[in-house]
Amino acid sequence: MNVLRKIPRVWRDEAVAAGVIILVAILTVLPQYLNHSLIVGMDALFHFNRFYDVAQQITHHNFSYFQSNYGFQQTGRIVNALYGPYLAYGLGWLLLHAGSWIRFELFSGVLIEMLAGFGAYILVRVAGSRRRYALVASLIFMLTGWVPAWLTTQEFMGWGAALSPFVLACGVYMLRHPDKHVPIWALAGSAAMLVQTHALSLVIVAVAMVPFVVVTFWRTQHKLRLVLELLASIVIVLLLTANVWGAMLEVFGSNHVLAPYMPLNSGTYTSKLSLGNYGRGTLGGSLGLVCTVAFIAQIAAVVLRRKRSQTDIILTATGAFFLVLSSALIPWNTIVAQHNIVGSYLQFPSRFAPVATLLLLAGLARTLSAVTPALTVNGRKVVAGILAFALVLVGYQTLSDVGRIADEWNKPKLLQSTSSVTLQATDMTEIRTAFTGTDLGLPLQMVTKATPDYLPVPAASVDWLQNNSQYALYHNQTVLVTTPETAAKGQIGNKIDANAYAEQAQTINDASPYVIYYDQIVAKNVDGKFTKRAGSNGRLIISWDAKHKGEIQVPAVAYAHTQVRLNGRRLDASDYARTDIGALIVHQKAGRNTLTLRYVPSRRTTMLLAATPWMWAVFAVSGLVGVLTAHGFFRKRVDK
Repeated sequence: MNVLRKIPRVWRDEAVAAGVIILVAILTVLPQYLNHSLIVGMDALFHFNRFYDVAQQITHHNFSYFQSNYGFQQTGRIVNALYGPYLAYGLGWLLLHAGSWIRFELFSGVLIEMLAGFGAYILVRVAGSRRRYALVASLIFMLTGWVPAWLTTQEFMGWGAALSPFVLACGVYMLRHPDKHVPIWALAGSAAMLVQTHALSLVIVAVAMVPFVVVTFWRTQHKLRLVLELLASIVIVLLLTANVWGAMLEVFGSNHVLAPYMPLNSGTYTSKLSLGNYGRGTLGGSLGLVCTVAFIAQIAAVVLRRKRSQTDIILTATGAFFLVLSSALIPWNTIVAQHNIVGSYLQFPSRFAPVATLLLLAGLARTLSAVTPALTVNGRKVVAGILAFALVLVGYQTLSDVGRIADEWNKPKLLQSTSSVTLQATDMTEIRTAFTGTDLGLPLQMVTKATPDYLPVPAASVDWLQNNSQYALYHNQTVLVTTPETAAKGQIGNKIDANAYAEQAQTINDASPYVIYYDQIVAKNVDGKFTKRAGSNGRLIISWDAKHKGEIQVPAVAYAHTQVRLNGRRLDASDYARTDIGALIVHQKAGRNTLTLRYVPSRRTTMLLAATPWMWAVFAVSGLVGVLTAHGFFRKRVDK
């Protein structure tokens, strides 16, 4: 006890807050742990393949930054280099040491909840809130919306949401301390880590930072210094993410890359005020009772209160703006129809909601911190009771959701979504056994999902894919009616032609890249003809036997920088053809054939990839030295 008394009270209080966040993070995965189950959500197979590929690279010390030689049906496609590369390697390492998919989900679930909790807590404290209200706000953020979506559906936006508050906290700090130095290291480090996790999240957060930077520039007495420090932060971010933008410049610059799935109606996936349960991630846009009341209360408080600070106004106005952006008040279907790239890369407008949630909760915590001291004892008890009730509501729903979805593991269906999924098993028991075993790759061979994101489309196929995309065909459907030839006998007048509609639906389905991927990759992978293995130096080796010479389509893809060798001979681009999704068509010989694929990046890209880890090392060491210097560590050593 005497030792505890010597610890400053502020440290003890912060330790209690940290302990509560860690405890809640563990509690969120407790239903899954007690059920001994794996949650195979709608995005699980895509991300499981990403992490498995990395885990195998680490296991065999056979690294291939671009080409997937272990995951994604061993097709040689590029995914991780374009999608959160460093976090993918981190989670691949976690998977390798977890040893099973169930333990991996439990560990990653606790990790993302802790990151979200600590990030939100730091943001709200930097905003000037009392500790108790900062803790409540951080717990609400942990338990609602996008962050738990990683636990229940494996939507990767959850990781972006969890890391976003660290960047926003820097913007709030600048706003509240306009004449102080920009926290360059904190801003650059958190922004760079967000790029290495989910680049879209940084784009959204960067837009949210604009009002904070503009107001800070207007208020500060050191405008030139502010500009220079912000530029320095941007330069550091570029240095720390050279592997990301370098890879994107090369891959997108030398290939026509197939964009991610574009929803047929983006306006469906928006945030909505509601008085019921909150929605999980993409499909559940309902904000729920707690967030709906909290957001309305904070907006009303800022509008109606006479005494409101500039920080309150900026936090609330920016949060409200992003709330509107995430809603159906914006004509998202019209925007996507005119700018398809928005639909492909934003996909779901509800992705603006995490920023709105963070800023409005931070604003509400400030409001409570300012208002409650003037209340009576009973008034403060009422506020505490309401906040406790809110936490019970969101906590109960999150635990119930995790428990209910985890219980799907024990039901016949097992998988949360079967869209574009192919099973290689006689019954679901085999798949359940495979997922619980130590062979991490076996279940991914038994359960495959056709996901064509980032495949290389030949130039000749670009227009065809765009004109025959599901989005284009769906929105270009005509209302077909019966004709005298197709009308039923004795029919008077016309009716909608059901047969014609069925034919249109089949056409839309047949032109889908998901269907093409199944036909050209998944189906050919499981027919037993092709043997695949990862070779040294990042090579993918594919072998098969042929009775006759001639053309054959191989279940693997090639990009502009993919080096292709057939039976020992290097092929030029003119020596082979590619399908609409980039699958290789080569001339086989009679007998044994061996195809070798290896992605060879340009010298510039290779240098950027090699330099990035060193940039992080220098950044970490210099940051540590800066912290120690600020706390007088080196001065004390010299004095001694």
